[in-house]
Amino acid sequence: MTRKTKIAFIHRYGLEGWICCGGHAVPGVIKQLSRKAEIHFYGPHTTEPKDPALRSNLRMHELPHTWNRANPSDKITKTILWYFWLPILGIRCRLNGTQLIWNDETVPLTAPILRIFYGKNIAITVMDFFMRIYTEGHPRLYWLRDFVERIDFAAWKKLPLLFTKVLYTQEFLAERGVPKEAMQLYRNPVDPAKFHPVDEATRKATRAKFGFTDSDIVLTHHGILHPNKGNDWILRQLASTGDIDVAPTVKFLLIGNGPETENLQKLAADLGIANRIVFAGWLPTEEDLNNALASADIGLVMRIGQETDHFHMTDTLAHEMACGKPILAVDLRGIAEVIEDGQNGFLFSPNQPTVFRERLARLAGSEELRQNLSRQALATSRDICSPKKAIDSLCKALEKAALPKEEGA
Repeated sequence: MTRKTKIAFIHRYGLEGWICCGGHAVPGVIKQLSRKAEIHFYGPHTTEPKDPALRSNLRMHELPHTWNRANPSDKITKTILWYFWLPILGIRCRLNGTQLIWNDETVPLTAPILRIFYGKNIAITVMDFFMRIYTEGHPRLYWLRDFVERIDFAAWKKLPLLFTKVLYTQEFLAERGVPKEAMQLYRNPVDPAKFHPVDEATRKATRAKFGFTDSDIVLTHHGILHPNKGNDWILRQLASTGDIDVAPTVKFLLIGNGPETENLQKLAADLGIANRIVFAGWLPTEEDLNNALASADIGLVMRIGQETDHFHMTDTLAHEMACGKPILAVDLRGIAEVIEDGQNGFLFSPNQPTVFRERLARLAGSEELRQNLSRQALATSRDICSPKKAIDSLCKALEKAALPKEEGA
């Protein structure tokens, strides 16, 4: 009897936590690959509801701690624990004959650690440069950033497979010596059963729950409330009394939590617009999140424009397009690969507040414009964010990387 190829998926969020945070293609990948390969998952427990049907297609190796995405401190404490477990996971995979490890994120030093304790056949997804994010504005730490990145890039150059979410990341990596043939694009997949437009009754009920009326124009954003998301900049634009005022009927629904929550609440009060901002926190289910996004009028995608912001199309953008929202997005390299200004959304520079306010005012003032952009955004989502496209691309690349060189040649 021929032994199945063993492939290990690892993720610090846990299985269902990974799926909720951008991993909508994962169930399909597991189902498809499990027909030919033995799939193992290594990661923590998660507070997300378990999926027994999905788990029946793979072997679970859960770590003795739990990842809770609603708890901001888990980003620090549980990531530290993850570093402790990585060498152990690497050794375990090596001893049980795993042919390939895939980690669908870019935690610094993950690849170098796994190369030491497991071996060379590792696949990662490059979409975050955390050392640049967290050292931004702290020049005394740049030496540490550069040191860690040198180690990461030295490892990445030797990996057989790197996934990216945007083409710009591939350009950036190629300039630093990562072989182009090792890189594979897959856009942020969105399951249309989870994120989609809603009917009018759901829209009205959801808006009422947050205190919005039919005459309100609801701008929405979701994600971790971190300084690099630039929500403070958005609040200042909503409060502006400059050349283009934003109508008081424009309300801002902020979904999520994080280190900036209290600062943003205080800023809204100081600016006198607290009555126009709803801080929803983390919503309990993806259905609740979908209903909130789909019941808003405009989908916002915002980052402050750090160098690292260019490497994403962002899950926020993917979810809002899938909900059929007109998009108002910051003009970054990865996002501009998806949003064509004036066709399926509007772009603005974080250095041009007047442009932001002008475009927000145009969207707020024209239902016809919002509907036109909504249709185009939904069409774009169904094209590039198709889970089937992501599943086919991921499976083909992972199968090839998992084969011994003589078989995969």
